[in-house]
Amino acid sequence: MSSSSGINLPPEITEAILRLLPVKSLGRFKSVSKTWYSLISDPQFIKTHLHKTRKLILVSDTKSLFSLDVNDLLPSLTSEDDISATGKEVKIPIMWEQIWGSSNGLVLAEDGNDTIFFINPTTKEIWKVPPSPFALPVRESFVMYGFGYDSSTDDYKIVSISFWGTDNEHNPDCDDMFVTVYSLRNNSWRKLRNSPYDHSIGHVIRGVLVNQNIHWLASTRPDYASTIVAFSLAKEEFNVMGLPDSVENGKAVFNVLFAVVGKLGVFDTQTGSLWLMGEYGVGESWTKVCMDGLEIDPFGHAFLVEGSGDRDIVLCDDDGVRVYDMDERRCRKVRIEGGPSGIEMGGAYFESLESPSKCVTRI
Repeated sequence: MSSSSGINLPPEITEAILRLLPVKSLGRFKSVSKTWYSLISDPQFIKTHLHKTRKLILVSDTKSLFSLDVNDLLPSLTSEDDISATGKEVKIPIMWEQIWGSSNGLVLAEDGNDTIFFINPTTKEIWKVPPSPFALPVRESFVMYGFGYDSSTDDYKIVSISFWGTDNEHNPDCDDMFVTVYSLRNNSWRKLRNSPYDHSIGHVIRGVLVNQNIHWLASTRPDYASTIVAFSLAKEEFNVMGLPDSVENGKAVFNVLFAVVGKLGVFDTQTGSLWLMGEYGVGESWTKVCMDGLEIDPFGHAFLVEGSGDRDIVLCDDDGVRVYDMDERRCRKVRIEGGPSGIEMGGAYFESLESPSKCVTRI
C-alpha cells in the first residue's frame, strides 16, 4: 500500500489493514492491483477475515431473501417498546422456499423446484448443486439436509437423510433411512451406509452444525428412545449424544435443537428451558438456562442465534424476529423497516468473501 506521498507500507501492514475492512470494501479493492487481488482472493486470507466480520440474520419472506444486522437489534434492549431495525433485500432472482444452514458465510438454500444452492448473500454469488442420483421421488418421500465445513479436507459438505413416506407406492414397508453426502470440492454425491436411527420426526428437518458435526433429534431402534444423533463431517459417521436427563424420554417432538454461543442447545418447549452443552460431547456438561417468557412452537421453523456476548438471544420463527434478554428475562418483537411483512424461514451467517465456485477448484 502506498499513499499519494509515495510511502510504501510493508506487506504485513497492508494485510493487517485490509483485514479490518468490511467485505464489500474488499470486493472493490480487488481492482487496485494484481497484488491486492491475489491477497484478497487467497483462501487463507478469506478464512482469517471471516472472524472479523459481523453476524447477520438471513430472513426469508415468502419467496424473497432479506438480511438483518444482529448488532442493530441489541442497543435497543434498554427500551420497553418493540425494537425497530432495517432490513435489506438480498437481490438474487430466485423464488426461495427453505434455508438449510450456513457455514463460513455460505448459505444453503432451496427454491420452489426442490433445487438447492450455495449462496453468498454478501457477494450475491450462487452455486447450483447438481441433483443427487440417489434421490427418492420427491412427492413420495421426505428429505432433510445438514451443511457444514470439514477442515480436515478443506471442503464444504451437504448431508442428506431421506426416507419413504408411509403412503408411497414404491416401497410402502421400507423404513430405511438413506444417507448421501455432497462434496462441493468434488461437485459430486456419494451414497453412505443407511442411518441406524429413526429420523422421521416430521418437523425436525434442519441439521444443526456445532464442532463440525451436524445434529438432529432422532430415536434409537428398536426401543425408540429420544436422542441426539451427530454426523461427523470428517469421519462421515453417526454417533449418539444423550439429551439432558430431565428432558422427558420419548418426547423429542417437543424439543428444538439450536446452536447458541457456539454450543449445542436443546430448548424444551414443555418447560420453557434452554439446555446448553458446556463441553462438546460430554453429557454431564448440560446446563439449564431458564428462559421465562420465551415461547417457541416445536412444530414451526425456529432459529436461535446469540446476540451480545452470551446474554441476548435472537429468535427467528413463524412469529417473526424477537430478541430475548436473558438478564431481564423478557422478550421483544422486532419491527423490520423496509423488510418483509411475514417470515417463513430464517437463519444466520457471517459476511465473508468465500466463493463456492472457487471451492470446487481448490484441489
